[in-house]
Amino acid sequence: MALAAAATGEELYSPVLKANPAHPSGWPIRMIISSQTEARHNRALWAPTHLISMRAPASRLLSMIELPPERHLELYFGDATDPDAPDAAKPEAIEAAFNFIDSLPADAHLLVHCLRGIGRATALSLGILARYMPPEQAAAALHALRPEAKPNRHVVGLCDAALGLKGRLAKQALRFPAKVWKPGKG
Repeated sequence: MALAAAATGEELYSPVLKANPAHPSGWPIRMIISSQTEARHNRALWAPTHLISMRAPASRLLSMIELPPERHLELYFGDATDPDAPDAAKPEAIEAAFNFIDSLPADAHLLVHCLRGIGRATALSLGILARYMPPEQAAAALHALRPEAKPNRHVVGLCDAALGLKGRLAKQALRFPAKVWKPGKG
């Protein structure tokens, strides 16, 4: 994700929604999705107010952005797609992420990252987006935010279940990766 060095915070975190009455504080989804390396290298430029970090249980977070614990949610699960894998995401992680999102103020600039910024971070971000828009629109918004997305199918399935979407979000995740986003059926 190459971003212009002269861009301002508002340009970097362009709101996905103009208004978001479904969010407790009206947060309009100002979000960047990245890898751990991108997050570290761009921390001064991006200056997020809130951070969600996903990492495997045995890994460590390298010199990440300094934020108070109430502004930095750390989730510990690997990129496993098998729900029975020892490091697979659990429903509690999705619930924690959604609770964290509900606590964001309207002016929050959220950075979501995992190791590569392709699987877990995009899957969770797809779930976050689907809380506020239909799955088809959430998938299109994810593609606009992170075109190289390849959402982790298991994490998407957990988000789908948590949101009661009956497979509709999981169906959209199957459309990734996509160089060009084409509107599809809902």
